Amino acid sequence: MELENFQERMSRILLFAPLYRLQRRRIKRKDGTEISLMELGLMSLLFFFEKMLSGRRDAGIHELALFLQDQTHGSLFDTVSGYEKTARDIVTTFRPSTGRRNEEPFFDWSAGKNASIQFSYLKADKVDISSNTQYYVLDEQGLELVFATKEYFNEYQLSINQLILRKQLEKGQFILALHQIEEMRLNVETLHDRMRRIRQEIHRSIVSKATLERYQKIVKDLNERLESEEEQFKELKTFIAETKDRIRANVNNDPERVAYTSILDVERHLDAVHGAHRNLLQFGIELGTSALTAAEEALYFSRVDSFNFENDITSRFLATPLPLTSSRRLIDPFLPIAKAVIWSPLDVFAPQRLERLEREKRQEDFPDTEESDDESEEAKANIRYHYNIIVTNLLTFLQYNEETDLRSFLAYLQDRRSPYASEKQFYIFWMLLHRRGEIRFDGSEWYNDSPYRDIAARHPELVSITVTERSDRIETDDYTISNMNIKVVTNHGI
Repeated sequence: MELENFQERMSRILLFAPLYRLQRRRIKRKDGTEISLMELGLMSLLFFFEKMLSGRRDAGIHELALFLQDQTHGSLFDTVSGYEKTARDIVTTFRPSTGRRNEEPFFDWSAGKNASIQFSYLKADKVDISSNTQYYVLDEQGLELVFATKEYFNEYQLSINQLILRKQLEKGQFILALHQIEEMRLNVETLHDRMRRIRQEIHRSIVSKATLERYQKIVKDLNERLESEEEQFKELKTFIAETKDRIRANVNNDPERVAYTSILDVERHLDAVHGAHRNLLQFGIELGTSALTAAEEALYFSRVDSFNFENDITSRFLATPLPLTSSRRLIDPFLPIAKAVIWSPLDVFAPQRLERLEREKRQEDFPDTEESDDESEEAKANIRYHYNIIVTNLLTFLQYNEETDLRSFLAYLQDRRSPYASEKQFYIFWMLLHRRGEIRFDGSEWYNDSPYRDIAARHPELVSITVTERSDRIETDDYTISNMNIKVVTNHGI
């Protein structure tokens, strides 16, 4: 039917009504020309939107007035009070002083009757009692209006999803929150692909100083956004922990029990996405240091290779009569710098750094085989116990997934302050598994002395664990290990 979803379509049109009301209101600039408040209204929405993305909550009338004054270069009023009055009028348009929502009437031809739609663009946030200042944040329709004016998803998609996830959690919509987290996981993967392309472009495309500066700005903006998203992840995890504690107090009630199970699922999935995002943060730091530094050095040496000393320096110095001062400036960069080769006896009392030697000595104790006849039964039982705990934690982390990497799993253990993340047996297990490539648990090869015997007995659904080495490394306080892709195959039909 042609009029299907008529009310929804009208709501999308009427969403812009406050901006059109502001368009009908006009003010004079200092030069006598008139402008409408529509443009300033959109600028105000973008101001509140930027505050939300950056995680700052100091968006009030005074701050909005300073923003408008800065963006208009002071061309509207001579004093801040004029901008504050305009900012107050704009805020009142989006959030009426009566406390009611914006209501837009229309005739619903699909239902054959008058109807109206309510919109909430701004809502009150915190209050500074000392200065009697009210701060505001964008509400749901405020965000929709900002999104409708420009495609923000390419630049801020993950940040926007974080804001939407927070609102869903506040309303207790945990099923929708899981779908939102899945979108965030796809955002992280897309961002990883983009960062990988940027790294390739840095190595291939930097041929001038201007190009290098452009990529430096791109990487800087990217890292700033990643750091802002990391802060949002921490706030989300804190909010989820508080919500979980509140629900757990009434977990005996049936609705609360379902909600508690749902919030646990949300927490687990968000932890996995957060771990992948922290890898992006590390990747971004590497882009801003090693990749750009290598590109800058390559640019420098490419210029050195194209430099002809005979033509550019010698011929010019000998064939062109230059003043003494100019000649000195020409050859100064190529004169050797005097270096005094001295040694102070006090150097023998300087502190000696032996930490690296001790660390390497500890790491040389890794076994060459998976089992040894010289080990006592108690030591073998201890190894089997640790290996069983490692695999149990891995299956808990994966849940219904099949693949992850060692860095994400290690971050999961560190977030829960698991003692196994810092034990040597943890790294021995992955070193031996890397050597084998794959361990299968669906056979009868697990004799009594096998270090994997307890794993096969504890998890009969486990079929195999396969690891493949990745190029990056994981650095901890005590150990260094190559990152690995981990694939777990299970069969729950046993």
